[in-house]
Amino acid sequence: MDEQQAKQLRSVVVDEGQSLQSRKAAAEHLIGLHVEAVEAAGVSDDDPEVSALRTPWKDAELASMFCKSLDGPPLKGASLSDAKNTVFQRRKLRALLAVVVDEKAHPLERLAGCERILHDYPVGKWRMNSYTAARLLAEILPADSVKWDSESWRRGPIQVQRPPMELKDVWSF
Repeated sequence: MDEQQAKQLRSVVVDEGQSLQSRKAAAEHLIGLHVEAVEAAGVSDDDPEVSALRTPWKDAELASMFCKSLDGPPLKGASLSDAKNTVFQRRKLRALLAVVVDEKAHPLERLAGCERILHDYPVGKWRMNSYTAARLLAEILPADSVKWDSESWRRGPIQVQRPPMELKDVWSF
């Protein structure tokens, strides 16, 4: 990311002498720079996340006995291009989430991050269909919160991560 350009955009975002529309546009452009920085970094073939996605499931033979149609990527492992694309999408989301939870960032910048998440990462839950960016920003989990997943019933809740790794680290929906 071009630090000089980011600095100029941040100065526009915080300048209350500017119109709200220009400040919002600068915040959206700043979020775009964060995403472009992830795109410029790319994903290497030997990345640990890519390797983990490409690793076949250990009990694939056992699972295939129970269900004949379980021969997709979770059992055999993802192809290199699919794994790289998945890791790339995860990193773009993480960059957006990092801006959203950063309390030092200007609220307009955080709001622009929420808008980008609503636009680019549809959650598919009926509850999320009624959310606005302002509501997302208002419902961010504090850093000392816990999250639940499919294994939490057995081992208990998990502390949310900062910087966030997934949507569950930021919101509880």
